Amino acid sequence: MLCIGISEFLAKILRELCRVKIQANATVILKKSFSQVIHGSELIFEGRVVSKETRPLPINDKPFTFFIIEIIDIIKGSYPHTTIEIGYMGGRIGELTLEVSDMRMPEVGERGIYFVETLNEQQIHPLFGWQQGHYLVITNQQTGQEMVIPIKQKDIKARSSMLQKGSNLVDFKVNIYNIMGIEK
Repeated sequence: MLCIGISEFLAKILRELCRVKIQANATVILKKSFSQVIHGSELIFEGRVVSKETRPLPINDKPFTFFIIEIIDIIKGSYPHTTIEIGYMGGRIGELTLEVSDMRMPEVGERGIYFVETLNEQQIHPLFGWQQGHYLVITNQQTGQEMVIPIKQKDIKARSSMLQKGSNLVDFKVNIYNIMGIEK
C-alpha cells in the first residue's frame, strides 16, 4: 500500500512540474553568410521607416509592432506598392508588454536596406536572419557619401572587411546584384 501511495505522489509531482512555465532569456539565430541572406530573402529593398504601430495579432492576440516603410528602391523581388508593412513580435498594448530577447526593431525615420524573408506569412521577425537582414544607410559626415553599415556594431565583425567602416551604397547594391548573378 505504501508503494502505491508513493507512486501516486510522484506522479502528482511530475504533473505539477510539467505545468511550470520556463522563461527563456536567449534567442539563438544561426549565423548566415551574406550570400545565404540574399538568396534566402524574397524581397530586398532600400527604404525609409515612416510609422510604427503596435496592435494584437488577430490569430493569437499577441502584441506585434508594425512598421510602414516607404520603398525607395527594390533590389530583389517585386512588390506592387510604394510602401510595405512589416511586423515584429513584441511591443506594448496597454499594460501588456511582450519582449523578444535580442530583437532589434527599426526606428521611425531610419533609412536602411531590408532583406524580407517572406511576404506570405507573419513571422516573429520579418527579416532573414533577424539583424543579419537589416542594414542602415547613413551619410558619412566627412565625405558626404551614402554608406551602408550593419545594424549592430558586433555584426561588423561577422561581415566582410568591406563593411568594417561601411560600404558605399552603390557598391553595396552592386555586390548584391553580383551575388545574385545579375550585372548592373
